[in-house]
Amino acid sequence: MRLSYRPFALWISTTAVSVSAFVSNHHHRLPLLRTLHTTGTTASSSTHAFLATRSSSPTQHIRGPFRQHTRLLASSSSSSDTMESKTAKNTLRVALCQFHVTPDKEANHKTAVDYVDRAAAQGAQLVVLPEIWNSPYATSAFAEYAELVPAMGDTSVDAATSPSSAVLQERAKQHQLWIVGGSIPEKTLDGQDQIFNTCLVYDPSGKVVAKHRKVHLFDIDVPGGITFKESDTLSPGNTLTTFSLQPVVDCDVGVGICYDIRFALQAMLMCQSNNNKCKLLIYPGAFNLTTGPAHWELLQRARALDNQCYVATASPARTAPPPEGQEGKYPHYTAWGHSTVVSPWGDVVTKADEKEALIVCDLDLGRVDEVRTSIPILQQKRDDLYKLDKVS
Repeated sequence: MRLSYRPFALWISTTAVSVSAFVSNHHHRLPLLRTLHTTGTTASSSTHAFLATRSSSPTQHIRGPFRQHTRLLASSSSSSDTMESKTAKNTLRVALCQFHVTPDKEANHKTAVDYVDRAAAQGAQLVVLPEIWNSPYATSAFAEYAELVPAMGDTSVDAATSPSSAVLQERAKQHQLWIVGGSIPEKTLDGQDQIFNTCLVYDPSGKVVAKHRKVHLFDIDVPGGITFKESDTLSPGNTLTTFSLQPVVDCDVGVGICYDIRFALQAMLMCQSNNNKCKLLIYPGAFNLTTGPAHWELLQRARALDNQCYVATASPARTAPPPEGQEGKYPHYTAWGHSTVVSPWGDVVTKADEKEALIVCDLDLGRVDEVRTSIPILQQKRDDLYKLDKVS
């Protein structure tokens, strides 16, 4: 492994087996990156992340200033090293699943199960799937792939009518972990013929503890870029969504879907709920090749800084358009990928590229409290001049 340090950046290249490095003279702690590659190299710290990809990625780029004497240790890993014990009370191990989504729903189910199983084997406590992981991302496809979904509080799912939900609920129970189920097209039996872009959250008992229907629909027209109109098929949700991770950790989590991340007030409302206990915002998303390189990381860092919390995103992996004359039943959508974790300081903790990847990252939730105490914007708001209130 070769390490080279430049101002505000550290590059890790996996070409050898072991090395230790100390970086000093910077005031801020950055959760470092632990990578599992075909070479078996690792790098870790008290708050770490590791990226296991199906295809080797030679270089990881970590941004941000470093607290004095931050220690980076890399050594060859073993199976016992990857099967670490559950993390401390103030630390949450999160896994982001970035995989290819195909027109074959059953194949997508098998892929999701594989990723959740691998995340569980790495000790993940909370697993996040990408947006629309069981269906092509095409408005014309949503009706065909839409399913009924279980209700809040349900502990069992009818696999005949809700196969995608059943797959995730069974995995949450089996591994006793939280699953933020990306999103799937949801149909209803209310006679209104509506379809929603819906994320369900399952607790370690398999109980549905949160249900988020995408609030802001992706209706855009970028000249020379992309035109997309989710409202051709989908209906918007009308609730904000948070859930508690008690008793695993003392932390609430806010959930949005993709385009929701552009709306700062939605994120602020989620974070100020329950006496500001929300320390993590999660956005399954599928940005495209126009908005992805321009805004994907920028928006995540903005929401993290706005709310002084962690932000985690899970995207589908990128798939190449089919050759001319071999197009499928539905229009091809090219996702940007780059599933990411951002710290409360606005640093990119870890990030995938466009390929399939499993990111497993330890979040030091105490860092949220440190940032909110050192820069106390929550206490410095001018309620005499402005105020943010939830309408309903």
